[in-house]
Amino acid sequence: MEIQLINNNQPYGNDILLIKGQEQSQIPYEEEMDRDTTIKYMNDFIKPKYEIRWFIESLGNDTLCFVLLKSDEWEMLEEEFGKAKLNHYFTPIDFEGKMFDLNVDEVYSLLDLRSKNENLDFSILADWMKILTKEKELKSQKNNGEIDFKNYLKSINMIKKLKSEFIDKHKELRF
Repeated sequence: MEIQLINNNQPYGNDILLIKGQEQSQIPYEEEMDRDTTIKYMNDFIKPKYEIRWFIESLGNDTLCFVLLKSDEWEMLEEEFGKAKLNHYFTPIDFEGKMFDLNVDEVYSLLDLRSKNENLDFSILADWMKILTKEKELKSQKNNGEIDFKNYLKSINMIKKLKSEFIDKHKELRF
């Protein structure tokens, strides 16, 4: 794999072009270059032969750690330790998840949840956190007058339903 920097005349600096043989992919930054976007697109580009996973033990530290292995090596680890346990420690990276962009409250909540769910796939905890974050954002919108009461009630009921369905689906989740 080769990496080239492309001048884009943006204030954040050059864009990154990933090259693998004849295949190329430019990382699509929006207003600024960020680490989450870089890792997500690099991971997608190297698949299916390789995969980068987030080493979750680094959550809450000043540096996040990632591990790059061949995909068949991740499969061997999954066979040896089980998918949930492997993903508890080394979570797959997708385009929806947050890593560096988690706020302090989310990090501490995830650390607390993780300590209570030692063999649970981290993606389940992250999905729960997404629901809680939506709920918190909705309450903030209501308090700031950004949403009318009728739409707030409609949305909060939808979130309550999501939470209930999530808990029913993941009965092993401990709070």
